[in-house]
Amino acid sequence: MATVFGVFGGFLLSFLAARNLAPNRAVLWITRRYLEIARTVPDLVWALIFVFCFSVGPMAGVLAISLHSCSALGKLYSEVNENIDMRPLEGVKAAGGTWFDQIRYGAMPQVLPNIISYTLLRFEINVRSSSIIGYVGAGGLGQEFRTAMSFQEYTDLSALFLIILVTVIVIDFGSEKIRHKVIGLEDRP
Repeated sequence: MATVFGVFGGFLLSFLAARNLAPNRAVLWITRRYLEIARTVPDLVWALIFVFCFSVGPMAGVLAISLHSCSALGKLYSEVNENIDMRPLEGVKAAGGTWFDQIRYGAMPQVLPNIISYTLLRFEINVRSSSIIGYVGAGGLGQEFRTAMSFQEYTDLSALFLIILVTVIVIDFGSEKIRHKVIGLEDRP
């Protein structure tokens, strides 16, 4: 859930944070500063802040990972946006398209493979991150880790570690397949 919120927020902010796509310099400056500030604070610190604000539980973890993912992906997506060919956008504008039309029909087809790749990478990072964030009381497997460690249940700790390891391996394998399908490499070894 946190990855979905982070991707959605980062995607929207990335167009406002790209020098070649921002509607004006003030929006560009404000968006970039927001992304920098939110990205500078580690997600573990955000989790501690949200645990203090909203109490122990998964809501704090979702908010922490969402905020950090939004800022990190917003930065990555905006860099992808800055490297696009502007001629399709100029064509849409010449045909009477709005700024949103330029983004939809001129920029999106160019940046979609990179956005998918960065999103899948961030999902993998968030799965690993959620196990650490939960340790400070923000829910998830990390909270189970903490409980198992406090009761010295090493078989449970081993099982939790294997669950995270297998999950990350499956996500990595699946994301590679999806990325290759999107960019047209599914037939290559």
